Amino acid sequence: MPALADDCAVAAKGAMVNSGRTPVSSTTTGTDSQGRKSTTRTIQTVDNKYVQTKDGKWYSMGIAIKDLIDDSRTTKVVCRSSGRDAANGVPAIIYAIQVDNDEDMKDNRIWVSNNLIFKSETTVQGIRYTTLYDYSHVTPPAIATPMGSK
Repeated sequence: MPALADDCAVAAKGAMVNSGRTPVSSTTTGTDSQGRKSTTRTIQTVDNKYVQTKDGKWYSMGIAIKDLIDDSRTTKVVCRSSGRDAANGVPAIIYAIQVDNDEDMKDNRIWVSNNLIFKSETTVQGIRYTTLYDYSHVTPPAIATPMGSK
């Protein structure tokens, strides 16, 4: 198990920042109160973000990692360590966190290993979202329509 900072909030915030600066492939599953599921896949490379819609079609958004980083933003993190588990086959420390970024406050759980987030869970408007992150297989789709094009 990788060692992380003793201060939970520092470790969680560090993982959030580092994960936001690292190319990643992610799969998010949303489950509503009736158990209906929807899945979204995204790929963030150094210079572009790709999103796959329900019909399997990929779109490119023209968003580089540097466009996602806002160092001026103030984010407060309240955190507690809540155990250990594996996420996407990677041993991780689980943090229960409350993030307040001056716009809204969210309760989350994140699975952190090697200063990266490998899984996250949050609930927004009654829908539970679970996201798995993969930093090893970040390959953009062969064909992607620029967002806004038909």
